[in-house]
Amino acid sequence: MEQPKISIIFQEVQDLRNSIFLFSALCPAVLLWGIEIYSLVFGKPAEAHKIFDIYLFALWIIYGVLFPLLFYFMKYIVEVRKDGIYTRLVPFNLSFKKIPYYMIEECKIQADETFTGKYMDLSKSSKRSNLVVMLKLISGKKMLISSRKPEELYRAITQAAAQQ
Repeated sequence: MEQPKISIIFQEVQDLRNSIFLFSALCPAVLLWGIEIYSLVFGKPAEAHKIFDIYLFALWIIYGVLFPLLFYFMKYIVEVRKDGIYTRLVPFNLSFKKIPYYMIEECKIQADETFTGKYMDLSKSSKRSNLVVMLKLISGKKMLISSRKPEELYRAITQAAAQQ
């Protein structure tokens, strides 16, 4: 059986590899790699004799290997299709989360103040604010979709919703 073609109106893939994430993942990784290499070459440091080898190895695997890989492969994908909006945070979401158009009551672009957490109209936005697409659902909940091209995302959502 043939699967129906998925008509993608808009797609954006954002890599989340910025300097803050990179720094927060690499600091513990470098420290644990240093401890592991030092203990392999020179033996365990005097301060680490009370720590079991299996704990050091587990910390090294988690913070020295898995976290840097996790931050390296992390992506945020937004797709606007004919039947709804699909979002996915790779590798945490195994499949896309769908927001059907009939669930959306209102769609608009707003400015999001990063440090204060306040949302304001575009006319009052400052240079520090990020533009996001805000969806008000019929349940009363608000959902923000981050995008590097919020105008294109907004246009794609309104065009696809109008065709429903």
